Amino acid sequence: MRIIVCTKRDLIGSIVLNELLPRLDGHALLVLLSEKTRPAEVTVPELAEIKFLERDLPLDVVFPLADAIGGEGGRLATFNGVARRYGAPVKVVEAVDTPAAEALVRDFRPDLIVSIRFSHIFRRNLIDCPPLGIFNIHPGALPRYAGLFAAFRGMLEGESQIGCTLHRVDEGIDTGPVVGIGWLPVRRDRSLLWHVVNTYRPGIEQFIAMLAVLERGGAIVATAQDLGARNYRSMPDAAAFAAFRAAGWQICNPMEYQALLAGFMPPEAGGAGAERGKPCSFEHA
Repeated sequence: MRIIVCTKRDLIGSIVLNELLPRLDGHALLVLLSEKTRPAEVTVPELAEIKFLERDLPLDVVFPLADAIGGEGGRLATFNGVARRYGAPVKVVEAVDTPAAEALVRDFRPDLIVSIRFSHIFRRNLIDCPPLGIFNIHPGALPRYAGLFAAFRGMLEGESQIGCTLHRVDEGIDTGPVVGIGWLPVRRDRSLLWHVVNTYRPGIEQFIAMLAVLERGGAIVATAQDLGARNYRSMPDAAAFAAFRAAGWQICNPMEYQALLAGFMPPEAGGAGAERGKPCSFEHA
């Protein structure tokens, strides 16, 4: 099968690829990366901190360093390392609705597209392109947790678990019919960043299970969302982060973060290369 994997060019996008691509062995793959940013990421201090942790430090410092000393010796591969390790071309697209991006997709002739943290909206011209459809792995339980920062919202609202939804993409935002929802238990001893990273794993499991059905020639059953229960929200503001901290939550635990970054370094550089092949999460870093 020919599969396009769409994700974001940031730390969590790289972890998603390290988690997913080994399980797509035998398929022809193309990876598309987005670099989309939003104005709030520089105006709300906590969002600026998250941007630094997820994007600026990994992309500007850690990944170039890992690439300079080999790029493939760690348990986790950088974007350059992913391309070499799994033989999957990795390309950055400015937006998915441009003629250049559409040509890239159509030239690859995908059977299936999966979007994880991609941030760009697919339009009808591409929705109809892959014969098996486009599917999104959304890090929130739909329809209630549509939109951005679903893990943050769930933690703030006292949920005991966070959902990750596999749904078919339509022309709306997080509105397509649901294939399944996987769940991550909320842990009071872990940070927001830990929950964001680990929320994607149950959604990836849903996708792998769906792919197995497709490979057997089976049909995918997807259930229309009750859009009356939909609660779409955008990025949290300073007041929401103040409430988050008041509830006892951390945005990032330094030890968790250090352990994760170490996964990109080979053992001789003080990294976690000896654990290559283990699941890619803070839990196992």
